[in-house]
Amino acid sequence: MPGATSDTMLTREADSVHYSFDNRGLDFDFRAIWASIYRSRYPIIAIIIGCLALGIIVTLLTTPIYRASASVQIDQEAAKILGTEQTNASSAIQDSERFLQTQLDIIRSRALTVSVAEELGLFGNAEFVNAMGYDLADEASGSLSLNETRREQIISLIDENLAVDLPVDSRVVKLSFNSPDPRLAVQVANGFAEGYIRSNLNRKFDASAYAREFLKEQLDAAQVRLSESERAAVDYSRRAEIIDTGPSGQGSASGSSSVTTATLVSLNEAYAAALARRIAAQGIWEGYRKTPRLSQGKVLDNAAIQKLLEERAKLSADYKEQLQRRKADYPTVRQAKARIDELNDQISKISQGISSSVRAEYESALAEERSISRQINRLKKEKLDEQSKSVQLTILQREADTNRKLYDMLLQRYNELSAEAGVQSNNVAIVDKAAIPTRPVSPKPLLNLALTALLGLALSGLFVFGRENLFDIIRTPDDVKNNINAPLIGAIPIAEDDASVMDEIVIATSPISESFNSIRSSLMLSSSHGAPKSISFSSTQQGEGKSSTCIATAISLGRLGKRVLLIDFDLRRPNVHATLNLKNDYGAADLLSSGATIDDAIQETAYSNLFAITCGAIPPDPTGLLAAERAREILSELENRFDIVLVDGPPVLGLADAVLTGAMTEKVIFVIESGANHRSSVKSAIERLTTSGANILGVILTKYDSNASGYGGYYQYQYKYNAKK
Repeated sequence: MPGATSDTMLTREADSVHYSFDNRGLDFDFRAIWASIYRSRYPIIAIIIGCLALGIIVTLLTTPIYRASASVQIDQEAAKILGTEQTNASSAIQDSERFLQTQLDIIRSRALTVSVAEELGLFGNAEFVNAMGYDLADEASGSLSLNETRREQIISLIDENLAVDLPVDSRVVKLSFNSPDPRLAVQVANGFAEGYIRSNLNRKFDASAYAREFLKEQLDAAQVRLSESERAAVDYSRRAEIIDTGPSGQGSASGSSSVTTATLVSLNEAYAAALARRIAAQGIWEGYRKTPRLSQGKVLDNAAIQKLLEERAKLSADYKEQLQRRKADYPTVRQAKARIDELNDQISKISQGISSSVRAEYESALAEERSISRQINRLKKEKLDEQSKSVQLTILQREADTNRKLYDMLLQRYNELSAEAGVQSNNVAIVDKAAIPTRPVSPKPLLNLALTALLGLALSGLFVFGRENLFDIIRTPDDVKNNINAPLIGAIPIAEDDASVMDEIVIATSPISESFNSIRSSLMLSSSHGAPKSISFSSTQQGEGKSSTCIATAISLGRLGKRVLLIDFDLRRPNVHATLNLKNDYGAADLLSSGATIDDAIQETAYSNLFAITCGAIPPDPTGLLAAERAREILSELENRFDIVLVDGPPVLGLADAVLTGAMTEKVIFVIESGANHRSSVKSAIERLTTSGANILGVILTKYDSNASGYGGYYQYQYKYNAKK
């Protein structure tokens, strides 16, 4: 048993190494992935080589495409020439991205494409179509005519080969055109750059022309409204008999420049002057009435009065002198007296005349004052009446003033636009014109090879993924552990150099022999009382190495000194007698169908401690024989006579033989050939056995090639280690 213990420990050590890798918390088992790739290495190589070959062929057959690029600078604001140009609203800094995107959309617009195509004469140009390697339609499409259909095709062809690129943090747009003809690429690229500038200028001119036309219409309408409002004001003034004496016939809102107002103002001034004169004349007159006439200044200032007073003074002096010498009735005295009286009379008349003139001046001033006052009172009434009429006139005049201001403003803006229309400033300029390209941009051999290589890798990955998931074949011990609900007892490597299992089992140090030693150790430690008394071997289908595994396990157990009996219960295709070179005249079928004894059926083999019961003649009803109670009785008796009874049972297939055989033995070992079964079929077969009452001990994986599966020596080191030991 030390050897068995050593084998078991090595097996567990190998398993623990594998599990320690899986328990790292990784989502992927990279060893399993590598194994999947390794198993599909030849298809992968073929796929990659095919893709590379396809890439080379496509590269050689692809027409070289040349790309010509022109650079155009786009500024948000054009330089102001007149100083009156308005800044575009999109020139705001926060709107720069939208402005630039708008310009890119304009460059890509259908209108610009059509304009460039017409400018370069690309419509109906057979040379352009041939140079682009394109075939125009021979029939009209839909509701379009043939010419319209071909025109649309050329527009689409230009759009497909035009590229517009604006680098980040830059205002220089790159216009590129791809063509098999490098000169044609240059022509179209420069055509788009120049066409974009021309389109930009045309749009500005069109916008200015539209604005001028709009302003002209508004100006004409404003002129009509101004004429109507002025005419309405004049007509109302004529009907209301309001004469406006303001400048150019434009009175104030209050009507203060009307004739009545002007007259009233003049009369007020005249009344003030008349009032002043009347007051002055009245003062003089009052003074004349209260003072003697000869004491009044105006009388004294009179030259005639002064002359008469002088003359009277002389005569009075002469008269007084004569009275001193003569009597009053003296003729000279009387004459002097008469002359003095005459002078007094003259003085009185003159002074009275002066006084009358002062009074007349006062009365004249009073009469003038009263006359002006009456006129003012009359004009006041007329003014009040005029003011009530002036309200409507004021409204009409205000409307006329408003229309005049609007007309003046529109006229000024129209004149500015007319001046700006002749000066076109542009915010777009060509930085670099397209030059003739010397190298094609496609095809790119290295890039194509890299892409086809990546395509090959991607297709290979899809192939591997599909192969591993759609064709979920059991290949490795890990597949058994992860996908089959049964423990793994061991894995039998594929025999080298076309040798058979029986050839390898006789060599104690061969990998196959070591594998069965490991399986033997697992069987001996499978329960507390050692190996099961009876074990049935079954598989999903024929040819999976079930019989060879059963026989090799029996040989390995016999080497430990165990008395082992091998029964061939595969009553449809028996194989034990051929493998062990035994007679098949009498066997299990005879035991089950007749009253033959067990001793007559047991044969000794060439291997120590190994006995066998072959199938015998193939019965007509194998299922009926296995279902009979005698089969269980025979198996029970054999368990009592031998240490271990191994039953080479039939495969599950679609028959009930394996189900009956598995149910009558203590344990069942399920044999799976590496790379021959899908997990679904294996799980279905095992489930069928367990449902019928079979107790599955575990699974043995046969014909396992670790190199072909991609795991290399990972599952082989234990065998080589044992072999050295």
